[in-house]
Amino acid sequence: MKKFMPQLILVALIFSVHICHAKDPKEFTEDFLKMVQAGKISKAYDQLFVGSQIPSQKPQAVDMLKRQTTSGLPLYGRILGFEKIREERICESIIRLVYVLKSELAPTVWEFYFYRPNDNWFLANVIFNDQFQGLYKIE
Repeated sequence: MKKFMPQLILVALIFSVHICHAKDPKEFTEDFLKMVQAGKISKAYDQLFVGSQIPSQKPQAVDMLKRQTTSGLPLYGRILGFEKIREERICESIIRLVYVLKSELAPTVWEFYFYRPNDNWFLANVIFNDQFQGLYKIE
């Protein structure tokens, strides 16, 4: 019997990334996940960071994130798609979107936090890992 692959290391980034004004957080998130599914990980992150100073201020962090995603996701097999798990409006200026990226061997959970201080939303934080067992809350 095969041992299960090692757990994906939690990746958390706190960045201020401005979104194209025409997209809402859900549309922006799903476009990102579609590119990841298509294997365009570097391009997906480049789009994620549009309007941000992070690539010029922290190029090593962005490169490491791209490399970790590129090398880590194949451990879970071919990506089959994604599903929205939860959309929470924490307050008028913060939205949390949680998605599962479905792969042949195991899912990864992606959390996107969007912030709107004025009129426009931007991505404030993205986290992904393979710890999906904490998603269900017993109430």
